[in-house]
Amino acid sequence: MRRRLLFFVAVSLYAAGPEQPLLFSHKVHTATAELVCRDCHPTPEKFGGTMGFPPVSQCMACHVLIAKDKPAIRKLAEFAAQKQTIPWVRVYRLADFVFFDHRFHLMNDAKCEDCHGAVAEQDVVSDDLGATKMVFCQSCHVKTHASAGCTTCHNTR
Repeated sequence: MRRRLLFFVAVSLYAAGPEQPLLFSHKVHTATAELVCRDCHPTPEKFGGTMGFPPVSQCMACHVLIAKDKPAIRKLAEFAAQKQTIPWVRVYRLADFVFFDHRFHLMNDAKCEDCHGAVAEQDVVSDDLGATKMVFCQSCHVKTHASAGCTTCHNTR
């Protein structure tokens, strides 16, 4: 019984995603502001670059007026006033020996949702699909007939 309880707690914590420095709802931003992934996460300019996060100034372009009295937006404004980046905690983190290129996948018609799931419908982001696990990547490579050799993803450099 105790083992089942620990398993349930571990799965619940994993599904919730990491604690973030600010409350942020992709659901609100995609439904209300009608933003799409690339509005805040532009495709990297070079191969192998990370998608990254938008600068605080980009967020403040709207939030200087919108929801400015909410605690999370006041905290956002503090980051902006101090010219600090928001210390977001990455939800999707690959091992250091794994090479992943967003540009290449996007150029080959992969959609953000293919790996990240229905983020646009989430208030809190978590790796629900297990996208950072090798078995997840392998199943997609097999399904799409993509290269599946070890050095396709495992960095030998």
